[in-house]
Amino acid sequence: MKHLILTIFILVGAVSHNTDVYRIRPNLSEDDLKRLYVEMLLRFARYAEKQWHVSTFDKEAGYWGNGISDGNEGIRAVANTALAYAVLIRHTNRLNLEQKKVYTERTLAGIRYAVGSHLTGDHKCVDGKKWGNSWQSAMWAGNIGFAAWILWDRMDEGLRSSVRRVVAYEADRFLGKKPRGNRWSDTKAEELGWDQICISLAANMLAGHPHVPQWREKSVEWMMNVLSVPKDAKDNQVVDGRQVREWVSTVNVHPDFTLENHGFFHPTYTMVSPAEVGQGAFMYAYAGNPIPEAAGHHLLENWRLLQHFMQPCGYWIYPQGMDWALNSDGHIHYLAWLATYARDPIAAGMEKRVAQYMAGHQLIHEGERFAGPASRLGFAREAITAERLAYSYLYHQVLGVPPEGKTIEQIRAVLNGIHRYPFADIMTHRTDSKFVSFSWKNQIMGLVVPIGAHETNPYFTTPITDGFIGGFSIRGVAGERPIVVNRTWRKFDAGFETAGVLLLNGGRLRQELRFVSIGEKTVVYTDRVVALSDLTVESERGVPIGIENDEFTGDRRILYNENGADVVSGANSQRLIVIPGKWANVDGRLGIVSVLGSGLAYWDQGSYNRDGAREDFLFGAYTDKPRTVKAGQEVARRAVVLFTEISPEETRRLAESVEVLEKEGSEILRFELPEGGKYEVDLR
Repeated sequence: MKHLILTIFILVGAVSHNTDVYRIRPNLSEDDLKRLYVEMLLRFARYAEKQWHVSTFDKEAGYWGNGISDGNEGIRAVANTALAYAVLIRHTNRLNLEQKKVYTERTLAGIRYAVGSHLTGDHKCVDGKKWGNSWQSAMWAGNIGFAAWILWDRMDEGLRSSVRRVVAYEADRFLGKKPRGNRWSDTKAEELGWDQICISLAANMLAGHPHVPQWREKSVEWMMNVLSVPKDAKDNQVVDGRQVREWVSTVNVHPDFTLENHGFFHPTYTMVSPAEVGQGAFMYAYAGNPIPEAAGHHLLENWRLLQHFMQPCGYWIYPQGMDWALNSDGHIHYLAWLATYARDPIAAGMEKRVAQYMAGHQLIHEGERFAGPASRLGFAREAITAERLAYSYLYHQVLGVPPEGKTIEQIRAVLNGIHRYPFADIMTHRTDSKFVSFSWKNQIMGLVVPIGAHETNPYFTTPITDGFIGGFSIRGVAGERPIVVNRTWRKFDAGFETAGVLLLNGGRLRQELRFVSIGEKTVVYTDRVVALSDLTVESERGVPIGIENDEFTGDRRILYNENGADVVSGANSQRLIVIPGKWANVDGRLGIVSVLGSGLAYWDQGSYNRDGAREDFLFGAYTDKPRTVKAGQEVARRAVVLFTEISPEETRRLAESVEVLEKEGSEILRFELPEGGKYEVDLR
């Protein structure tokens, strides 16, 4: 424990100096992990106390957050916080008598507020409405009910009766119904997942209720349909007494286990859907009952897919963008479930790593919050994280010690290489030094992520949805999504190449592009943009790459170029840096060489500009000088070479090796690779 506390003090000191924000112990023990979970929950509780409000309908009822009937900071935040408090009260010995008294009063008051303002109750939420029988209300009822179950002996019979009423009502909604399914754009996997938390709770908590057999059957049916794939329709394997094809009536996931939600391949929902299955399945274990076999349906296939999109620090890579908080800590319970239930060693190792980064995030934010001011969800985000920490802790308490942990680095031989995901239309290339992807569907974007060993500052590039493609501002024309005319893929031993044609700005520009990932560290991007009508280009935002620069990264980046170095502050500054010369390097991790184009630039962003982060932009070609062009004229021609995990000195040396040659009637880009040898790209 002394070692753990020392690590925390070192981390706090490091934050104040904007260097070495994190200290990760590779040999964190099981006891230390559980202590760390409890410490984070205690710190969260101190923050939650500042969010407490007494109800107007009953002085013995109250709520955390805003208390409204809908949204993430309403009943959901009450349920999540009540669960976190209940776990601290019942399953830890870290509260003194006064804390235990206050936290118990708060938890019972929160439960009383939630059940009293439910559709079946006598009161209303602060917005004058009741909650329940809605899209997400079963999940809220599940966590309210679970918190109550944990503290069942602390409640009077009247409150117990109200809890039973709410849980039974929300679980009964699904009796006689079939699960929902959708494979494209808007999966129903996560909805089935959160529904079955309440269904599974009812089946175990409300012993003796006449609907228990029906709830148990519906619980298994919902679990089986969360990660449903087309082949399930013909699967005769018996799970929980029936063949798979008898249980499964939906398709929510593609055959390669990519999952689409919010209109794109979404690693967060690919993770949270089976994580919710785990939350529901745990209700069986908490009651002392066998966990249904359905809890493991396609769980490991799902995990094997997601490993390819996990950074060494344990956080996800988003090849089609991310619309929730970047660096969200919301997957800790997924890793904990895999580690304890599935007994997966990779998950066990990565759980310990992510837990330590979470502790770092919390200490960065006054020692209480995880996401801090960067998250648009405010207190709701903190409560969601606390809920998932509470489940993670309970998994270890009830399901036992996981196997000895391994990490993503230890399975590089499995993860490295080129992979095509045809349903999402993505190709990826992973090496020890980089993750590279290009997407032609949903979001048309390229992405490069340096993934070398940088434990003290792991978060680097961000998944911007026009990555590499960029854009143009045209006078009098609103921006529109690019349209794909055609595209090709080519895979080879050392990487991949993709090329295609896009129509930009409502068909006014034609962009022919080529994107190449080659070798251990290198990416090449080339394009040519032609006007299809007479127009005025007001600015060019070419070959953009998002660079995270906020409190999670130490609030600074160092931008190197041929004239020296520039310290780019994450906060309190906003400026455009025009980069002299043809090369630049950020933090000794990402080098860029401009071969053709309007010149390198770096935008230093002063305020939060995406959920969960502040991102700067490195441009391979940037100009804000207006120019008028005629139909058929060239608007831009760009060629850049990027290198990952490379020093400024090496970037300079490689920039000097770049040349454009005439060869058999073509222009050829030739340059040295960091690992040795030369590479050529046709610039036609």
